[in-house]
Amino acid sequence: MDTRKIVDSHFHIFDLLVRNGYPNQNASHGFPSEQQPEINRSHTIDEAETTMAQSGVKTGVFVQCYNDCPEEMDWVFKQAEKHQFLKGVVGGLDITKHDKMKAAIAKFSKNKRPKFVGIRHLIDFEEDDFLTRADVHAGLQILSDNRLTFDLQSYPATIQHIPLIAGKFPQLKMVIDHIAKPNYVQNGFEQWAKDMAEAAKFKNVFCKLSGLINEVPFWSVESFKPYVHHCLAVFGVSRCMFGSDWPVCKLAQPFADYKKVVKLLEDLTEHLTEEEKNQVFFQNAIEFYGLEGVE
Repeated sequence: MDTRKIVDSHFHIFDLLVRNGYPNQNASHGFPSEQQPEINRSHTIDEAETTMAQSGVKTGVFVQCYNDCPEEMDWVFKQAEKHQFLKGVVGGLDITKHDKMKAAIAKFSKNKRPKFVGIRHLIDFEEDDFLTRADVHAGLQILSDNRLTFDLQSYPATIQHIPLIAGKFPQLKMVIDHIAKPNYVQNGFEQWAKDMAEAAKFKNVFCKLSGLINEVPFWSVESFKPYVHHCLAVFGVSRCMFGSDWPVCKLAQPFADYKKVVKLLEDLTEHLTEEEKNQVFFQNAIEFYGLEGVE
């Protein structure tokens, strides 16, 4: 449907020269790499806006690329000054550096548009039990106290720990990015499905139907149908949301542009009613992140 309203809950922009100048260089700053030639260049906010507009997407939420990098947030807020489509920023703050977190929250919460809506910590650079740590929990309490959200850059070995933090911090809204990156190729459905169902029992846990298209070589709609349908079943349509993961989606084989990412989720949700699709593609992201001024 060409007239569908869409909020992209998950996209990235980055400037490689700016990235290389960030002061706290760590493993996350290796993105993108030479092993990712399809995206190994700067991707500007102008390009993001033009790309989205071609699919009728008028609102987006930026999600961090780099850990422990408030400087990236400074750069994004500066880029957004002349781009009204960017309504929310998920920043890359270290959940274990509490004084630094508090200072950044105080600073960026003053922004009216785009709104500082939450943080993400790239936990694939951490041990699998990272979410069980006391210092992580102290950081999550800070987020909860400030009514911010937490993007869970999860993967199969970490899903089992989500119920712990979801139960401990019931006022903290959190969202599992990229349906937790199941192992599509090596029959990873059964345990992933059980763990996702357990996480979904907590009403403060949401799920991004994102990051799919570049995970399965020579993908088809059928590649993802059991996974997306399971997420819709256990979380319900009211807690699932569309995200493009642009420009990472361009790593798909064969190549997939933004329009194909939108079309893929349209095909995967064809069994839903129009109202349910509106929730997944539009309303849920607005409500989760508390976005303002979205038309």
